[in-house]
Amino acid sequence: MRVLTTCLLTAVLLTGCSAEFWDLDPETQIALPPGQATGLRIDRIEVRSSFYDPPDAFSEAFLPAFRSQTDACARGPDAVRAVVFIHALDRGGTLLDAQGQARLSGSVDLVDSRERVLGRYPLSVTLPGPAGDLGDRRTVLAEALGAQLCREAFPAGG
Repeated sequence: MRVLTTCLLTAVLLTGCSAEFWDLDPETQIALPPGQATGLRIDRIEVRSSFYDPPDAFSEAFLPAFRSQTDACARGPDAVRAVVFIHALDRGGTLLDAQGQARLSGSVDLVDSRERVLGRYPLSVTLPGPAGDLGDRRTVLAEALGAQLCREAFPAGG
């Protein structure tokens, strides 16, 4: 009986500790110190959403557009990974809000090679109109999020 109680207690504790990080929907900014920001470059970009999805048309459009912005501002020698979490992403959706404006929000974690989050930036962009077809919207919104990350995390490089 004692072993069963210990096993059940351990299972409950482990379940509570193993909640998926992204379920927390992080909104808290963790700013990079200015001296550290100038030494970083984004080596790899991952796009995540609430549900696991393999690479698709959204990420195929998002990644190069986002990278085009971050390559221009994060040019230091130390590589970090940008984990872009898009809140409430409907990967097949229109990316338009109820007013017909292109909108995308999320957060970017800058993660070092030891898996430490060095910086976290909640980001949100809204364009004044629909921004073309779905492919164009994906690209323009990704560029806008990348530019916002540059302004907030790497102001000296952008």
